[in-house]
Amino acid sequence: MAKKSIITGLTTLVGFIFGFYFKHIFVYTMLGLAVGYLIVFWIPYFRKGQQQRRRNKK
Repeated sequence: MAKKSIITGLTTLVGFIFGFYFKHIFVYTMLGLAVGYLIVFWIPYFRKGQQQRRRNKK
């Protein structure tokens, strides 16, 4: 769980830094949070679904 938090936190921090540079802090911070959430939760979910579908075909 700590690894997931670190990944999400780092993407949020990167989004904050980009937002600070481009003068849209909130937008880029939320974008960084969304990207972190996508990486941590949804990509493994879809990979697991693909593996289950492959097993069911055999």
